[in-house]
Amino acid sequence: MHQIKMENPTVTIEEDVLIVSPQNLVLGKNIIIQKGTILNCGGMRWCDYRGKITIGDNCEIGPYCILYGAGEIEMGQGCGIAMGVTILSTQGDMARLFEEGRDISSSRVPLKYEKVVLEEGAWIAANATILPGVTIGRGANVAQGAIIYKDVPPFKMAVAPPARIMQSAAPEKGKSSAPEHVDI
Repeated sequence: MHQIKMENPTVTIEEDVLIVSPQNLVLGKNIIIQKGTILNCGGMRWCDYRGKITIGDNCEIGPYCILYGAGEIEMGQGCGIAMGVTILSTQGDMARLFEEGRDISSSRVPLKYEKVVLEEGAWIAANATILPGVTIGRGANVAQGAIIYKDVPPFKMAVAPPARIMQSAAPEKGKSSAPEHVDI
């Protein structure tokens, strides 16, 4: 960590930040990485030594985020990531496991690696999850709690589905006793 700070004097890395494979981390200028964040830059045997995280100038990563860059993550300049965001560039490839006819209980799940890109000025709100292969377009926003599995076009906003409340009060006479769904 000390070496990273010496090589990047305009970068602020707060306490409790874990950087796995720092040799695969590329940092721009004026970056803030807040407390408790994990940057897993790949570069290990389990991912065939692939992976990289690139963070452009003037970006901020909020506290307690997880960036899993074995498939590569690229953040353009001026991006913001709020607290608790997870960005994944690798995932288990269950479809391949089934296609190959392997037994799930005794097989190691093969992984697939897909680059995630946050274009210039993209903003990801608290507790959102970005899945492998997604591009968040220039100036686009992702709402808090959203799970993003498709590209978000530039200057658009992706929102989470509305929460639903299950009502299980006693039914009135003549009405169904099935739970009612209410959008909030």
